[in-house]
Amino acid sequence: MKNYLIILFILILIIITSLVKNSTRKLEAKIFLNEEEIKLLSDKKDLILLEYNFLSSPEKLFKLKKSLFHKNLISLNLKNFIFLENHEQR
Repeated sequence: MKNYLIILFILILIIITSLVKNSTRKLEAKIFLNEEEIKLLSDKKDLILLEYNFLSSPEKLFKLKKSLFHKNLISLNLKNFIFLENHEQR
């Protein structure tokens, strides 16, 4: 009788260990996927911040204008634009 209890106890421990191990694997997979998503979002955030910081100051924009556009650019007033609308007739 004592041997049966020991064998039953060992089997229960084995089953509990396998259940815990499986749930741990699933949690590790979720953690890994979340970490990868965080890395991607962090990289995207860094690129957006870099773009914002680079283009946010007027001095930088004027330097870019001088380096990229060799022709003189003129400023346009929004009031001078004419907006056309397309009305479809049925």
